Amino acid sequence: MSRVAAVNERYRATAAVARDGVSLFVVADENGATLNAAIGAVARMAAEDGSDLWEHVLGAAKSLRWHLAFRPQPLEFNPSVTTAAHAVVAQADAIRPALGDDGTALLDALTEAAERVAAEDPPIGPYLLESVVEVGPAACLVVADGTLSRGQIASWLGPLGFRVLSPGMLADATSIADVAYVVGPPRLMRTSLATAPPTPEVSFFVPSWFGDRSLPTTAIADYAQGAIRPRVRVFELGKLKPNADEVAPEPEPIEDFAPAPVWKSQSSAHRVPGVDEVVVRKVLLSGGYAIWMDDGERIRTLDPSQPTGERVTYTDVAAVEPGTYLVLRLGVTERTVLYEATMASMGVLRAVVESSQDRWKQALLGRLRSAGRPHVESAIRRLGVKAAEQAEAWTQPTLARPQLDSDFKLLLQWLEIAEEPTLSNATKFRRARFRAASHMREQLELAMASADIEALRVEGHVKVHGAGFADIIATRVLAISPHTNVVPRHDAREPFLDGGGRWLE
Repeated sequence: MSRVAAVNERYRATAAVARDGVSLFVVADENGATLNAAIGAVARMAAEDGSDLWEHVLGAAKSLRWHLAFRPQPLEFNPSVTTAAHAVVAQADAIRPALGDDGTALLDALTEAAERVAAEDPPIGPYLLESVVEVGPAACLVVADGTLSRGQIASWLGPLGFRVLSPGMLADATSIADVAYVVGPPRLMRTSLATAPPTPEVSFFVPSWFGDRSLPTTAIADYAQGAIRPRVRVFELGKLKPNADEVAPEPEPIEDFAPAPVWKSQSSAHRVPGVDEVVVRKVLLSGGYAIWMDDGERIRTLDPSQPTGERVTYTDVAAVEPGTYLVLRLGVTERTVLYEATMASMGVLRAVVESSQDRWKQALLGRLRSAGRPHVESAIRRLGVKAAEQAEAWTQPTLARPQLDSDFKLLLQWLEIAEEPTLSNATKFRRARFRAASHMREQLELAMASADIEALRVEGHVKVHGAGFADIIATRVLAISPHTNVVPRHDAREPFLDGGGRWLE
């Protein structure tokens, strides 16, 4: 099918869903309801307690609940549910000695609920299987919430001939079908599944304990004329046992439902950083890592959707968000490696240039330490230095010199350092650094060419091996802290182990 024909089909599907609405199959799930109630009780206890003690227990429990909403396949095809349930028990056992009777009783209820979930197949699975078999493989699609869910559901339905796609795959022209069965609450799925649907008929499968049954809307829907707002037809499947809680679940804010990052107790640092310090935010990464990310201009990233040779690039720090893939060196920062590569490339000039650079940078650093950054910036700005606010950054070994010759000459004059050969040496260093950075990018591209990109998409991180690159990791950003910290400058952007994102994987 041509691209134009596929677009026409999408328009027809959108018109059909706008006219007929979407179906919401609400499946009775007693075990999930019990787990959901136990999580709510633990969350209330944690809020009253106000400590960090409960964070990992809640993280593990919410992760299990999330899997229940999006992984309907039988347990033999559902290793993530079993693993998540075991994690709940392990985290509960870890804090049990620190709790009183009330807390212990809540943990007992939570772990019992988790164990029941791990002992019985999710109830949505049989209804989903019945639906797709009735329609047939050629006429339907199954839509998972992401790559990992898609892989596990496909291991169950794929051998039967059914297509399982992630939302990002729906633009493919070969995915045309009559009906899309979406696994998961609409409120937690992409808005486009309802406003720009892949098929003329869309049905969502939702567990009974998820209270919010509304459709997602775009940010401009309330202001747009003729915004698409499909109606929802609700069908209840199965029945809770008489002893189950018959009270209709209250809609829960998404931010409370989703597994949350564990930041520990922290508040934004308000003190002015010292000369050798920098303001940062913690960034949690796939694979159990984190970095302190400063507000520098760029950071090296990877785009797995690009062809080999064009995947590694630089991205503005301000544009980094959850889902961005960072390319990092384990045990060292990119700046350090670039500096060493630059100096090594200079051969016999290395000693002269290194000494020259060190002389003016140490002089500037001494002024900053003795007089303070505000005074130094004010003093050189009065001289006419246009980028005076960069004074502290210029002391870093990897930053060659001020961008403007005029700024550098005025700075050297203020530092009482001869203009030559300082300016020439700094310029040579800048040119060598540019060549070294280009060479490093080429080497990274070669190393990334051997990386398993599908594993990166599924697992969230991958290590690559090549000449001099055994310590490189490409890893997905899981969360960025809303709080700032002040850390030593040399700690910024160097990966370290941190378990705060383990429930977000």
